[in-house]
Amino acid sequence: ENAGTSALAVASLYGGARVALALQERHPAVGGLCLVAPDVDPLSLVRLSCPLLVIVGAQDTRVPRAALAAAVAEAGGDLEVVDDAGATFHRNLPQVGRAAAAWLQRLSGG
Repeated sequence: ENAGTSALAVASLYGGARVALALQERHPAVGGLCLVAPDVDPLSLVRLSCPLLVIVGAQDTRVPRAALAAAVAEAGGDLEVVDDAGATFHRNLPQVGRAAAAWLQRLSGG
């Protein structure tokens, strides 16, 4: 309501994914979700109808990768796996930024 636009994208980190999912469910103007290292049930992603990017570290084992990949694919989203990184991205954090920036560029039509 205070973004001054009719459509917006939301990015979240870890447990903030639950808030982002609830926000998108409540406000259809949320035109895209970028979930970084989400700590959510993969099935909660299946019902999404907006563009979705999920970024996880290759060594992040909190959410089963196969279930996460299947849910993201069913939602029509993209899964980005950052090599040599865990859930906190102590390594290769710039890859997270590049993936999110490229996704935002695609959302904006660029």
